[in-house]
Amino acid sequence: MQHANPLCVMCSRNLADFWRSRGVVVKGLRDARRLGEVMSGIRAIAAIVRRDILLDLRRRVEAGSMLVFSLAAGVLAAYVMKGVAGVNAAAASVSLVLVLIFLAVFGSLSSFVREADRGTLDGLRLTPVGAEVVFLAKFVYSFAVITVQALVFIMSVGLFAQMEVMFNPVVLMLMIVSSMYLAAVSSFTSAILVFSEARAVLMPVMVLVLVLPYVQSAAPSIVAALAGGVVNVMEMVWLMLAASMFAGITVWLSRYILEAI
Repeated sequence: MQHANPLCVMCSRNLADFWRSRGVVVKGLRDARRLGEVMSGIRAIAAIVRRDILLDLRRRVEAGSMLVFSLAAGVLAAYVMKGVAGVNAAAASVSLVLVLIFLAVFGSLSSFVREADRGTLDGLRLTPVGAEVVFLAKFVYSFAVITVQALVFIMSVGLFAQMEVMFNPVVLMLMIVSSMYLAAVSSFTSAILVFSEARAVLMPVMVLVLVLPYVQSAAPSIVAALAGGVVNVMEMVWLMLAASMFAGITVWLSRYILEAI
């Protein structure tokens, strides 16, 4: 029986260790490159969101009018609920949903549509970042705007109608989840109909079509939370998953939408 040459065995072991270490180095370089791409995308999202905030602060009349709308809607809803007994939860849920839908329509008209009207949409498309990054930045900005406006509405209703349940953490969580879903709807609608001649008519219709399934699922939880009842944890988890999945789908589709327009 022939014995293996010790020199050959040692060389094969060294060669295996070399390729193994090289594979580790290559994997580390790939992970570092992916991490760099993620950090670059986050910085790009932050820059676009900061730019949109600064531009909105310059248009103080428009930003102020939206705050006045949320405050006035809250005062009117509080007046109605305070004057009629026994309909506080139902009236508050309906008014909250209507305000959120209106804010979603406003967000769709002020997202990619505004970029096209200013002539800056092509500049965003030519930036050295993916289309998903641009869409995600618009989604984050729309989510922030809708959340702030809805929070103003909820606080005004709670203060003027003396409804402490409006400050319930469950109500606030439902409002945040609904705002995330509606932000995805408004950004997606704005991207699809950005160059449509009938966008002023089609956007509200498309927003309503995409929002109605979520409203149908979230309405029982919203009414129960505003009535001071117990909201099932699984229903909250389902709404969060539905909003997150829809937002993820719209971000994935954005690469094809923004490249086609």
